[in-house]
Amino acid sequence: MLNVLLHSNELANSEYRPNHPFKPARARLLLELLNRYALLDHVNQKIVEPTPLDEELLYLFHTKEYIDILKRAENGEFTVDMLQAGLGTTDNPVFPSMFRLALLASGATYEGAMLIFRNVARMAFNPIGGFHHAGRDHAEGFCYINDIAIAIADLVRKGQRVAYIDIDAHHGNGVQDAFFDTNRVLNISLHESGKTLYPGTGFETEIGSGEGTGYTVNIPFHAETDDEVYLFTFDALVPPLVKAFNPDIVFTVIGADAHKDDPLAHLNLTSNAYKHIVTLLSQISPKIMAVGAGGYNVHRAVSLWTLAWAAFCGLEPVDLHAGLIGGMMYGPEANAGSLEDPPYTINGLNKDLCLDHAKRVVQFIQDHVFPIHGIVG
Repeated sequence: MLNVLLHSNELANSEYRPNHPFKPARARLLLELLNRYALLDHVNQKIVEPTPLDEELLYLFHTKEYIDILKRAENGEFTVDMLQAGLGTTDNPVFPSMFRLALLASGATYEGAMLIFRNVARMAFNPIGGFHHAGRDHAEGFCYINDIAIAIADLVRKGQRVAYIDIDAHHGNGVQDAFFDTNRVLNISLHESGKTLYPGTGFETEIGSGEGTGYTVNIPFHAETDDEVYLFTFDALVPPLVKAFNPDIVFTVIGADAHKDDPLAHLNLTSNAYKHIVTLLSQISPKIMAVGAGGYNVHRAVSLWTLAWAAFCGLEPVDLHAGLIGGMMYGPEANAGSLEDPPYTINGLNKDLCLDHAKRVVQFIQDHVFPIHGIVG
């Protein structure tokens, strides 16, 4: 089966505003890096240009009233209900083609999910996807349409069991709200604690309701958490939960903003942890739909996504430009010419605080969630 990259020049050349931290141009840079490292020339790989999402699919999650507001806002209207719906803010500006671009990004995620559902692809990746904050009736956190909730809702409607694993630094509150009361979706979110980072939700005590109790799993990390603490927690919780749930498809948000160089969060992950995580996800997943989401150090984000693509495809990056005078330099940041980070750890009181917090979270989930899934130990 194929490994599919969803790519649209229209999306990659778009922007919210010049000074907005969300940069769709990351997709264009990713394509350059995948070519540079010989990661796109294999027979089982394909680039697919997406089409806008069918509007009827929006209503699997969003309200019709909210979609009407989005349309009117894109057409230049301004009313009070737009502010109430989260539009016109610094995070969620109103701009021309806003609704079309959201439909196109959501269409890419949906198309990837359907290629996987139809057994055409084993893995698909939409780097300009992962709008996990968008609510049913409002925009939030750079997110207008929740592409994830829509695609998963349709997969569930088609009889699929979906495990959702979100490693973005920010809690996926919109997706949590979508599936909080169902046992058809296992929702696992690993993120910086809401005590120190937007959106202020995603505490370990939020474990679902009704028949969904135990199927929402939140793993919040203390600010400054490093690779060692993060991987201890990930390895203790994620593989046994996924194995017990036995999903048909794993839907994963591989946000890059947990990296130590990201300007909008306070975690200390490096490429070493990131590679471990995506490699393990690939090993435990029957099929994978991945989306990019956050990552606001642009060049570090595309480096991590390059490593993720390689891991999902079972490849090792080979720098075709190594040793060339004038080889491609794609950014001013330190180590921008390398995909890999040197090891990085924190020490002292901060490390103790991070590890103690992680141990408490692990114990809580093992005590309150594992039994629901029949996991012993």
